[in-house]
Amino acid sequence: MKEIDPIEEELAQAGEVSPVSPLVVKLDKCRIMSDTEVPAEDFLLRLYGKPCFPRRDLSTVTGTEKCGKTFFTSMLMACCAEKNVLELERISDEPLKVMWYDTEQSRQSTKSILTDRVFKLAHLTESDIDSNFFVFNVRACTYQERMDYLVAGIEAYKPDMVIIDNVSDLLSSINDQEESARVIDQLMQLSTEHDCNITIVILLNRTGEKRSLRGWLGTEILHKAFDVYYCQQIEKTDVFCVEQTFTRKYRIMEKLCYKIDENGLPQITAMPDFQSRDSNGQYKTNKPEAYQIKSDTADRFNQKYLIHNDGNARQPWEWDLGMLFGDALSQYPSLTLEALQNQVMQLSGIKQPKYYDKVFSLAVDRRVVQTTMDKNGRVVAILTSLPS
Repeated sequence: MKEIDPIEEELAQAGEVSPVSPLVVKLDKCRIMSDTEVPAEDFLLRLYGKPCFPRRDLSTVTGTEKCGKTFFTSMLMACCAEKNVLELERISDEPLKVMWYDTEQSRQSTKSILTDRVFKLAHLTESDIDSNFFVFNVRACTYQERMDYLVAGIEAYKPDMVIIDNVSDLLSSINDQEESARVIDQLMQLSTEHDCNITIVILLNRTGEKRSLRGWLGTEILHKAFDVYYCQQIEKTDVFCVEQTFTRKYRIMEKLCYKIDENGLPQITAMPDFQSRDSNGQYKTNKPEAYQIKSDTADRFNQKYLIHNDGNARQPWEWDLGMLFGDALSQYPSLTLEALQNQVMQLSGIKQPKYYDKVFSLAVDRRVVQTTMDKNGRVVAILTSLPS
């Protein structure tokens, strides 16, 4: 007697079988259930003791031009070979493979950074480092070639960390929404399929606001990156600073501050103290200038948008930024920066554009407004909090 398949018997008892579409079959492979086996989170490095730069995900390094981005990525590369570099620590006992994909600098600069900076930070000889470092200068290639070569390189060398400097050079326009999404999707797929971290370098928008990455590409990166690190040179000093501005998990509160020594290598230093003393030896306030104006000048402005701090001689008044920018944007989902400036200056009574810039910077720092890119590629401001 033929043995009955239990599954066939169950289907027969259930009656007519409903077919499952091919798309649902593929979708089911993406389903997460309580018993789904997924790999544990795996981080490559620690910064100030906190895990960062995870496998199977994207990390981002940003900042303005000449602000220390390549110095920071040099530290990351060196830490993949040396257990500790400044405040960075490699988590695994074994050295990590690194692929540095340089799209911007000359071949001479790439070689110099590798031998004169990364080698020395990692205390390695040339023969040691070449076995785990795969460094490519693709500045002379087209953007299509750069992406094709990148995919081929990751598949061939199987690095643990990939650093792309600069990711903007992998596509024809950073303001093309579809192309930006395609590039970031492809990088996410590569990081997942090849069990690596991909760290991408991108410039800030020209506003300089540290959460505003350049173009639609920057918007896509902010949506998808696991963690973001902002690099800057402290104004009027020789100190560089790295700050984590976004993470999906481990918040790093400390800022990494360093100087460049006589050998061209970074060394830890303290954040500069700009606080000066007055004629009586008392410390002056470090508050932004928009908060330091004397009370008699407040009469120049629309009182509706001022908060008076009675009894506070050091800060007798301040701007009600939520109300001011809320009113300016109340009739619009977004405004170009020029249009917003005109609205705010008209409402507030501010006459000097430079003074408006200070007030706008305060509003951005307090997350009252933020800058982004509209569908036409223009930098615009949107309201991020309700007026108080």
